Amino acid sequence: MSRNLRNFNSKDRQRQVFRRDRTRRSVPIWRQFIQSLLMLAAGIGLLAFLNWVPQHLDGVLLVSEAIADLIGGITQLLRAFLGLGTVILMGALVLLGLTLLLGGFWRMLKLLTLFLRKPKKTPRSLVKSSVRR
Repeated sequence: MSRNLRNFNSKDRQRQVFRRDRTRRSVPIWRQFIQSLLMLAAGIGLLAFLNWVPQHLDGVLLVSEAIADLIGGITQLLRAFLGLGTVILMGALVLLGLTLLLGGFWRMLKLLTLFLRKPKKTPRSLVKSSVRR
């Protein structure tokens, strides 16, 4: 494998990350002309359609109903999020309560075992030697 690396120039072994990007070629003039014509035609068509809508449909009524439906949908969505948040909060409080109960029970057991356990008797020779020092 090292033999193959020796055959390459040092230029070939450089990482692609540190090389400069190639300059972008400019778009040909005919393509820019066609794109501009298509965009102009689409814009004119859209504005003509929007001008036609109020004459054949009651545009104000249509827009006001759409806005009312949108507001109603957003209200329902917010109520759903509020309900979901309430459920998550209640679940978290239940888990916290259970954790506190288990932790308190465990500490109470440790305390009871500490009180109920008989203290070990230490030999008098150890007590006397520790007092003398």
